[in-house]
Amino acid sequence: MFLTKKGLWKVLIIGIAYFFLGSFSVAAGAVLAFFGAGSKLLFVLGTVCFVMCPLCVAWGMYAEGKGKFINLGNKLVRNELKPAVFIREYEQLRNTAGLVLNKPSIEVLRLAAVAYDALDDRENSLSSVEEMIAAAGEKKKVFANLIKSSYLFSYGMVEEAEALFAEACAAKQDISCRVLAEAILVSDRAMAMEEYKTAENYYQKMLTQTFPKLDPLSKLVIHFALGEIYEKTQDREQAIFHYTYCVDHGGETAIKESARSALERVQ
Repeated sequence: MFLTKKGLWKVLIIGIAYFFLGSFSVAAGAVLAFFGAGSKLLFVLGTVCFVMCPLCVAWGMYAEGKGKFINLGNKLVRNELKPAVFIREYEQLRNTAGLVLNKPSIEVLRLAAVAYDALDDRENSLSSVEEMIAAAGEKKKVFANLIKSSYLFSYGMVEEAEALFAEACAAKQDISCRVLAEAILVSDRAMAMEEYKTAENYYQKMLTQTFPKLDPLSKLVIHFALGEIYEKTQDREQAIFHYTYCVDHGGETAIKESARSALERVQ
């Protein structure tokens, strides 16, 4: 969570406003009750304001410290395919001297890892994942380790990835971990183990799913993976089709240039 002084003051002002509104309502209700006038509505309004006060502060802390930045990351990285722009914002924010709170959440760190990966910056991508694991609570530790194993498989670090994946699968998992583990098994791990038919079936199925709708980055990653699969299985026509998609729709990612180089190889 990143919280600037400006953001903190914004949250506190909203909380104070609700507190004063609640106090005024209760005081006005007490005055009206003293004179025998109807005051029930004012007491109800005051109570609601007092209840809303801590809720607004908590929500404001989330919105200012995490929510706004996650929304920005999803917009820049996943939809507009501008990972470098997000990374500049991310690194600038982390190095801001005026931060009241400088403790990135696992959601933000995961976005950073995705952005670095989209730029083919493997060192910083894995560094962000390591930071994500360190920041994760006990319940999220397994999920974070699965994320790391996914990157390790995709970077060809199979032995380390396999050990971490097996450890995470042996641990107690919630539904999100089980879904992620199953996806890794038939995607990144299948690719690393040269189980191309398994990976092909999974990625083709993903391309046709209507819910949840794939964002542009997910489509790009899937098309590039299919391009790799068809190149390795010597299906030249299909490889050209998927690599061409990546060149045409790669935005400002490193995938675009990787696909361009792959097209030259295949053609």
